[in-house]
Amino acid sequence: MEIKKTQLQFYMHDIVRARNATAVKVTPGFAATFGMIYVMDDLLTEGPQHNSRAVGRARGMYISDSLKDVSVLLVFTVVFEEGEHEGSTLSFQGQDSVFLKQREISVVGGTGHFRSVTGHAIMETHYSQGLNAVLRFNVTVVH
Repeated sequence: MEIKKTQLQFYMHDIVRARNATAVKVTPGFAATFGMIYVMDDLLTEGPQHNSRAVGRARGMYISDSLKDVSVLLVFTVVFEEGEHEGSTLSFQGQDSVFLKQREISVVGGTGHFRSVTGHAIMETHYSQGLNAVLRFNVTVVH
């Protein structure tokens, strides 16, 4: 069986404060933000602008999990709704220390074109204003 390597790039639009929010707080935090949980259904696009070509959605949650730093545990699935990977998914899990320039999280599984996948993603904050952010994902998977 041939091992295939796939590289993807997309932008995740996490909108917390707006009428068209894509992430909502479902539990309050303790000791500032620790323990706060957000559920998300974020738009994924090819470019950083909100009106760029949509490729899918990122559905899952993030949990503020540190008493010391500003970081969250990310657990979400990318559902590809357009393009060559339409109908396939990638599942992500990892630590996001939000103030670092680059962060790395694991790709822990997938479906469709990405069945039995493993890999990682390098995340960077492309834009942020308050709690709203646009994150760039450079994803490398083998399957």
